[in-house]
Amino acid sequence: MMLHRREALVAVTVARSSVAETSAIVVDPKPLFEISPLLYMQFMEPLGATDGSVEACWDDDADDWRKDFVDAVRDLAPGAIRFGGLFSRYYKWREGIGPAAKRPAMRNYVWGGWETNRVGTDEFVDLCRRVNAEPFFCVNFLSDGDKRYAAHAGDAKEAAEWARYSKLKLWQIGNETSYGTACFTREEAIAHTIEFARAMRQIDSSIKLIGWGDRGRDGKLWATEMEKQAGEFIDFLAIHMMGQDQPDVFRPRETELKGASWCSPAGSVSAVELELFFPAGQ
Repeated sequence: MMLHRREALVAVTVARSSVAETSAIVVDPKPLFEISPLLYMQFMEPLGATDGSVEACWDDDADDWRKDFVDAVRDLAPGAIRFGGLFSRYYKWREGIGPAAKRPAMRNYVWGGWETNRVGTDEFVDLCRRVNAEPFFCVNFLSDGDKRYAAHAGDAKEAAEWARYSKLKLWQIGNETSYGTACFTREEAIAHTIEFARAMRQIDSSIKLIGWGDRGRDGKLWATEMEKQAGEFIDFLAIHMMGQDQPDVFRPRETELKGASWCSPAGSVSAVELELFFPAGQ
């Protein structure tokens, strides 16, 4: 019998038969702990010329998502799907709404090639609704401070207007903002996170916001200081795990994690990315 992967978090009891001296595995499908609906997540990012391009999942003849793609995602049963990644540094959400024929094409600076913007906010949300997943976007966070994309940076007002347009309840502010030397410093990121959170919550006070908390250029996690200064404005903090050990800061709280973790292949990139969310302000 094949189990749904949400049923894999179960109690397993091994009972040995004294007669046949064989082992029997008894699977109790009842979860031992409450499981967050955000636990199993997937990641969608337009990857330009690579095989993982979002537009490769679109059927131009039917002008709809490919049926086999929708079926495969529904079978995976993700609790949520995130649209963003490095692409968010230069993505302008208004270019992906309205009549498809009038949407301007855009260059995919990180992954190469061009995006037609045929898949935008409404199409992504529609996909998520079809597969019963919570949709959320990573907003253009002033290009994460990366000056290479300054001409395409999105400010707090733009993020707030996106929240007004889509009416979604879950958002991420910043993507890998701490990596390298091209992006914001920690203090800059904290200040802008508060700015974005305030602007977005003026549109909808009930939305949930995810801030960035991974390691900076000095090797230290941003999470502690981000939580200290911006914890009252955000609901979760995120880190990305790509080959490194889990930071010690999370180990004492493993049983308390109520956020989400997800694992997704990064298109043609060989690394597998794991994002951990944990509640801020606790």
